[in-house]
Amino acid sequence: MINRRDAIKSLVISVGGGSLLSACGGQVTLGALTPGAPPRFYGEREMAVVSRVSDLLLPRTETPGALDVHVPALLDQLMADWANNETQTAHRAALAALDTRLRASSRGDFLDATHVVAQQALTTVDAAAFAGDPTEGYRALKGLISQAYFATEEGALEERQWVAVPGRWEPCVDRS
Repeated sequence: MINRRDAIKSLVISVGGGSLLSACGGQVTLGALTPGAPPRFYGEREMAVVSRVSDLLLPRTETPGALDVHVPALLDQLMADWANNETQTAHRAALAALDTRLRASSRGDFLDATHVVAQQALTTVDAAAFAGDPTEGYRALKGLISQAYFATEEGALEERQWVAVPGRWEPCVDRS
C-alpha cells in the first residue's frame, strides 16, 4: 500500500520531470541514446535488467512500448542528474535484489530467458510484491517505469486516449 509521503514524492517526480523536459525547449538529450554512449548511472547489467523489465511491463502493441520511448535511458538520466546519493544507493540495492529474485524465479539468467519464462518470473515477483511481500524496491521501480513512460509524448498522447463506451446513457434506472 502506498503511503501519502510516497504518493507526494511520486507526484513531485512526475511534475518535476515534465517541467525539466519542457525547460529544455524540445532539445532533450538522453545520454544513453547517443550511439556508442554508455549509460551514465546504470552499469551494463543494471541497464539490461531495467530494459528487460520495462519491455515486459510495457511492451510494444498498437502503441509504442517502453523501449520505443526510451524509458530505460530516461530513468538512467533521472538517476544520474536528479537522484541524491541516498536515492542512488537505495535504487542500486533494489535493482540488485530484483535481479537476484528474477534469476531465482527464472531458474537461470533472467536476461537470457525466453520471453515466456521471463514473463512468468516477473509475474511471480509482481504477485509477491503486491501480496504484501516487501519485495526490495520492485513496486517503486514499476512505478518509475510507468511514470517515465507516461511522461513521454508518445505515452501521454497515444496511450492515454478517451474511448467512448458504446451504449445509451440512462441516468435513472430501476433497481430490481
